[in-house]
Amino acid sequence: MVLKYHRRLISTSLFIDEIMKLIKRYFIVITVFFLFYLAIINKNRLFPRLVFGQFHLISTESNQTVNVRQSQLYEHEILNGGIITLYDVTQDNEWDFQCPKTQYNEADITDVRICIYDPQHDEHVSGQLNDHGKWEPVVVRSFLRLLRALPNTHVIDIGANLGLYTLLATKYDRHVIAVEPLYDSLIRLHKSIQINNVQHQVTLIANAIGVKHERLALNIVDKNLGASYLSYLDELAPSDKKLEKLVDEQHGIPPRVLAEVDTITLDDLVSIYPIFFKRAILKMDIEGFEALAFSNASVLFNRTEIPAIYMEFGKLIEIKYHRGMIKKIEEMLSFLKKRNYEPYEVNDINHILYDNWESWPWDVAFRRCDICRCPGLEKLVGSAE
Repeated sequence: MVLKYHRRLISTSLFIDEIMKLIKRYFIVITVFFLFYLAIINKNRLFPRLVFGQFHLISTESNQTVNVRQSQLYEHEILNGGIITLYDVTQDNEWDFQCPKTQYNEADITDVRICIYDPQHDEHVSGQLNDHGKWEPVVVRSFLRLLRALPNTHVIDIGANLGLYTLLATKYDRHVIAVEPLYDSLIRLHKSIQINNVQHQVTLIANAIGVKHERLALNIVDKNLGASYLSYLDELAPSDKKLEKLVDEQHGIPPRVLAEVDTITLDDLVSIYPIFFKRAILKMDIEGFEALAFSNASVLFNRTEIPAIYMEFGKLIEIKYHRGMIKKIEEMLSFLKKRNYEPYEVNDINHILYDNWESWPWDVAFRRCDICRCPGLEKLVGSAE
C-alpha cells in the first residue's frame, strides 16, 4: 500500500514538473512577444535617433541614411506631368518630441505649441524657442500685424522648417500651404499640427522648391538645421568656396549630404489650391534658392493675390558671386518691381531702394502697394493697416 502511494506521488510530481516546464516555456514565449510589442509601440522612445519615415536620421551625428516606409506620403500628379508629394497630417503622430509654447506678446497666440529639435543639434531656431519661446520676433510681429489687417488672406510658407509661421497663421483661422523637404522637420511640424488641432487648416508638401522637376541632394547643417540647403548652390559657388574646401570650425568637416529630395516649382503650388485660396501672404526662407525659384513663379502670381512677401534676403547677398546669381537676383527684383512691390525692412517703417539691394538687411518684406499700405510712399492705394 505504501509502495503504491509512493509511486502515485512520484507520478504526480513528474506530472507537475512537466506542467511547470510547459508554463515556463509559454511564459518565455509570451514575454518575448510582449517585449517585442512594447518595442514596436514605443519605438520613438527606444530608438529616438531613427526616423520611421523616408529619409534619414533625426540626429546628424552619423552620416547614414535609413530607407523605410512612406506611409504618410502620397503623390499628387499635376497637369504638366510633375508630381507633388503631400504629407498626410490627419494620421496619428506617436513621436515624443519636446513641444514648448510660444511666448510672443500677442494675446491671441499664447497657447501655440511648437515641436522642436534637441537644441544641441539645432542651436538657433530650436534653441531660441526652447529658451525664450520665440524666434524672429520682429519679423513675426510684422507678419501677424499684416495678417490681422487683411481678412480672407491665407499663407504660403516656403521653407516652413518647424512651422512657426504656419502654426501662428492657423490661430487666425487661415489656411496654410507649407512646403518643407526635410523629413525630420516634417514629423515635428505634423506633431505640432496635431497638438494644436489644426489638421484641417494645413496642406503640407514634402518637396523642395526648385527650378524644375528633378531630384537634388539636400545638405543638412548640424547645429543649424534650419539652414539646410539644396547642394545645387554649391555647384554654382566660386572655386575657393566649393563645399569640399569649406571646413566646419567645430567638427573640421563640411556639411554632409544626408537626403535626396524631389523638387517642384512655385507655379506647381496652384494645382493643389483649396477652392477658397485666392489671396495669400508669401513667406520664403530657402537659403539662397529664392532667386532661382522665381524663374517659375508667373503662374503663381497671376493666380494669387499676394499682398506681401517676407523673405530672408541675407543669404542671397552672401552668395551673390556664385555663378549667374547676380543676374538671377536682379531678375527676381525686376519681377517684383513690375508687380508693384516695394521693399521694406521688417519693422514696417523703413523703405529701402531696389538699387541698393547689396546692402539690404537680412530680412526684407516686399509690400504690394495697391493692396496694403506702403509707408513713406506717395502711391498709397489701400489702407489695410
